[in-house]
Amino acid sequence: MPNLLKSSYYFPLQVTIDDREPTALEQEFRKLGNMIIHRQRLAIGDYLFDGDFLVERKTIPDFCLSIKDGRLFRQAGKLVNCRTPACLILEGKNRDFKHTDFSPQALQGILLSLSLAFRLPVLRTKNIKETVQVMLQSFKQLTGDRLEEQRFYPRPTSSRVKSDPLLAQKIHVLEGFPGIGVDKAERLLMKFGNLRGVFTAGEEELLNVQGIGTKTVNSLIEVLKK
Repeated sequence: MPNLLKSSYYFPLQVTIDDREPTALEQEFRKLGNMIIHRQRLAIGDYLFDGDFLVERKTIPDFCLSIKDGRLFRQAGKLVNCRTPACLILEGKNRDFKHTDFSPQALQGILLSLSLAFRLPVLRTKNIKETVQVMLQSFKQLTGDRLEEQRFYPRPTSSRVKSDPLLAQKIHVLEGFPGIGVDKAERLLMKFGNLRGVFTAGEEELLNVQGIGTKTVNSLIEVLKK
């Protein structure tokens, strides 16, 4: 495990999931790529990202039940008082509120109380897949986008790198460009075949490479022009 964490080959995001959460969310995380995911009972929140971001997830039925039994505001108090930045995600569609015992006005008042009185961000999602996407995007925003794209993509199988010194040299050249590490360099070479292909590719072609974003493309183009 220490080698895995220290390697630029892998740079996994550690996600701790409360053991009471459904396995469907864990499966959504695993689809995205290289992450260290484990379950344990969390004292606060349901999802912890690298120890830097905490999420309390509630479906609409659970949200309403937690209001009735008094859990909601106790949980909100713990979230805002812990040292880790936190938010609450309310998952479900608007029509789900119709099956609760609360009026729209009462629910709106509670949501306003969480956002304004407790100063706890409340984010809305429609389903499990969107919940996972919002959690990861929130983490990126909170950490100043220092979460690299490669953390969400598995590294391509590349046993030939060690046996091909020329390929290793090409990867080393691409690593010298801003925002391009080993993973992105290898994906670019797999896509375009050689350095000439990478350097002459259009912006849209580059953006079609998995894990290559606008910031990386702009930096690459800027350096090549200069």
